[in-house]
Amino acid sequence: MSVGYNSNKVPALTSIKDLLKPAYKGKVALNGDPTQSSSAQYGVYMAALANGGTVDDISKGVDFFKQLKKVGNFIPVDATSATEEAGQTPVVFDWNYLAVGEVGKIKGWKVFVPSDALVGGYYNQAITETAPHPNAARLWEEFLYSDEGQNLWLNGSVVPARAEAMRTAGTVDQAAFKKLPQVTGTVQYPSAAQLNTSAGYLAKHWGEVTGK
Repeated sequence: MSVGYNSNKVPALTSIKDLLKPAYKGKVALNGDPTQSSSAQYGVYMAALANGGTVDDISKGVDFFKQLKKVGNFIPVDATSATEEAGQTPVVFDWNYLAVGEVGKIKGWKVFVPSDALVGGYYNQAITETAPHPNAARLWEEFLYSDEGQNLWLNGSVVPARAEAMRTAGTVDQAAFKKLPQVTGTVQYPSAAQLNTSAGYLAKHWGEVTGK
């Protein structure tokens, strides 16, 4: 997860807590509703980690967004490329590959990955047991996890699952890898059980942020 922001409209970010400053009034958004959107849910997770929470406890993230809303900085707009490019949502919590996708499209757009709030998730894939041609699906999966397939993901600014192994083997696309936001520290990946727990908490408490 990352925070994409328009450096022509807001000061450079050095921490998640910077977003409480007056300079970000009416400018901070999530990519969706965290009770329905995984990217928004992970955005609240990132805020939780930046404020002393853990992947077991997302409550500090909800508390942080309450503060953002109280000072007038959080806007309940589901951010998209269109709202970012129009300047309606100049600061957005989102997956790094989506944030990086706006670099070059929006003048001054930058991507910030806080070292004290490193959280990530995987897109899970499966082969349907009753597929009419399961071997074709298996071949597709083999391609996706080959060096060639992984580098295609990387060229879309997605961190591929085999990135570190490919770096060690010297098979990663170095030019594409260097375009990714710099990450310093250990990324935490919530388990399915932790995600379910946080989803339950959000279902009960996110309305305290939005007023619903």
